[in-house]
Amino acid sequence: MLLSAIPFAVYLFWSADDYRRALTFILPGIGATIGATLVAYVSAALLGLVLAALLVLRAGPATWWRTALLAGLAAVGAAVAFTRPPEAYVLVGAADEGTRVAFVQGTPSAFADRFRAGTWGDAEAGPVLVVRAVDGVDTALERLADGSVAAAFLPAASAPAGAEVMWEARFLRPGAARAGATLAVLAFLAGALALASRLAGQHPLAILAEMYVDALRGIPMLVVILYVGFPMQGALRELSGGVIDMNRMTRGVVALALGYAAYMAEIFRAGIEAVDKGQVEAARSLGLGAWPTARYVVLPQALRIVVPPLGNEFIAMFKDTSLLSILSVRDITQRAREFQASSFQTFPPYNTVALLYIGLTLAAASLVKWVERRTTWGR
Repeated sequence: MLLSAIPFAVYLFWSADDYRRALTFILPGIGATIGATLVAYVSAALLGLVLAALLVLRAGPATWWRTALLAGLAAVGAAVAFTRPPEAYVLVGAADEGTRVAFVQGTPSAFADRFRAGTWGDAEAGPVLVVRAVDGVDTALERLADGSVAAAFLPAASAPAGAEVMWEARFLRPGAARAGATLAVLAFLAGALALASRLAGQHPLAILAEMYVDALRGIPMLVVILYVGFPMQGALRELSGGVIDMNRMTRGVVALALGYAAYMAEIFRAGIEAVDKGQVEAARSLGLGAWPTARYVVLPQALRIVVPPLGNEFIAMFKDTSLLSILSVRDITQRAREFQASSFQTFPPYNTVALLYIGLTLAAASLVKWVERRTTWGR
């Protein structure tokens, strides 16, 4: 049936000018589709294997109190960070309605919002200021001196001598606040894991991995892509000071890897648990440790068992790369949308995309079957 459809598809494309133009425009997106699939699949497989290893961990007699000790240390660190002396900032210069004020990067954005809303003074309502972001205190002082801005929000220690102070505020340094919040979350999480480990008799890392797997499997892939692509990327960029700034393709690949790792973790765990326990006991009786036993005895057999379901995940990921078009990644789906928007034609681009995906998935299915035949030899 498929072979009989090939001549029709060839005739359809090469007899209609619209389909030829659509194919010419969309075809370069195949590289992005294949590249995103391969990188995301390998990343998801590695992360899934790590999660599967965590899922099968067994708790020892001292595991839970070590986790509780970690929670206590994190709580102490959070308390130290939050109790550091606050830093004084002052608004110097003229602060009339519409005044431009220099705002140093790294200062909490809540103060910029207060300036824009006119709620920065002691009164309930004050002049609305126009915020101009600058990269440092020295730049703010230069802008204030040359008249580019009429006011500046600076650390009190850096304010010019004799400058009129319009308002003073105190707050915890952003670095200390972020460190305290991070340690507080770590303390809460470690404490909850220690309690759960004590009650359930499971390893805390196994509980954490199970939480990750259940959470990611319960979220639609489109939502994962949107979450990684926008709020998570913005948070990482802000926390790293702009060092981590992923492009759209990287965000999409990371989202696919995080989402599919949860499914692959369950596949790997099923393969590991399918290995006969007698072989593990025999390996340990020969003097092999936990890691050599896993590497030479368990994993080789488990990987051969899980090849078919892993192949299904590979084919499913090929199709889910179309969701990356929501991030404007120029794969074949996004290029079809662009062609449709520019030509106002719907059937040529989307028929072309459908046939291209059929070809890609059939090629992927053939590759999976070839790998299955290779791995079943010698069983």
